[in-house]
Amino acid sequence: MMNETVIKKYEEAQKNGTVLTGIVRLVQHHALLDTDILMLDLEGTKAIITRDDIDVRPVTTSLVNFVGKRIKFMVVEIDREAEVLICSRKAVKELEREAMIKRLEAGEIVNAKIAKLLNFGAYVDIEGVTALIRNQDFAEDYTTMAEIKQVADIIEVKLRKISANGRIFVEATTKFSQPTVMNLEIFEPNQVVFGVVRNVKPWGAYVCIAPNIDALCPVPGTVDLEEGMNVTFRITQVKKEEGRVRGKIIKILTE
Repeated sequence: MMNETVIKKYEEAQKNGTVLTGIVRLVQHHALLDTDILMLDLEGTKAIITRDDIDVRPVTTSLVNFVGKRIKFMVVEIDREAEVLICSRKAVKELEREAMIKRLEAGEIVNAKIAKLLNFGAYVDIEGVTALIRNQDFAEDYTTMAEIKQVADIIEVKLRKISANGRIFVEATTKFSQPTVMNLEIFEPNQVVFGVVRNVKPWGAYVCIAPNIDALCPVPGTVDLEEGMNVTFRITQVKKEEGRVRGKIIKILTE
C-alpha cells in the first residue's frame, strides 16, 4: 500500500510544480508501457521516468549511465492503482532551458563546458543546458575546435542565435586566431590554397581560406560536402575592395 502521508507530499509537489531530486536506482524495460524507464525510490514509493521524459531531445543511447546519478525531476501523475509516481526530468530541463535562453537573450556571458567535439564544432553544456558552437563561431581562421580543445574544457560564450527549431547557438566571446601570413592581399586568381568548409547551402558553400575570409564556391556534385572538411581550393576571383573571394573546391583532403 502507498503511504498516504508520502503521497500527499508528492501530490502537493505535483500541484505546485516543485522541482525534486532523487537517485536513479535502476533502469529496466517496462513491459506495460513498452519503453525503457529510470526508477527512483522516493521514501518507499516507486517513481519512474520513461525514456521520452528524460530530456528535451530524444535519448537514443543506453540509460545505464543514469544509474546512481542524482537527477532533478517533477511529478506529473500519481497512479494509485499501480502504486507508482510518474515523473519527468524533461519538464525540468525545459524550464532550465527557457531560463537560460532569457539570460542569453539579455546579453549575459556564460561559461560553457565542451560535452562533445564534432567536425563542425562542439556541443557544450551551460549549467545543464545543451548548446551548439560551430568552428566559425569559435575561431576567426580555419582552426577547428577539435584541434586545440578537449572534452570538459571551459570556454566563455554568448548567444549567437536561436534557430527555427529551437536550438541554441552560441559563439566565443573572444575568437581564437593563430598568427598567419595568409590574408586578402596575397590572394590572386589561379592560386591553390588550403581551406576548411565553413557552411554548406543548396546554392553554394563557404570555405575559410584565411582569418575572416570565407570564399564562396559551388557545391561539387560528386561528393557529399560537410562542414569541417579540409579541402584544396582554387581561387578564380578576388575583389579586394569588397573583401570577397570566389573559387572552386579541387579536392577533399582525408588526412
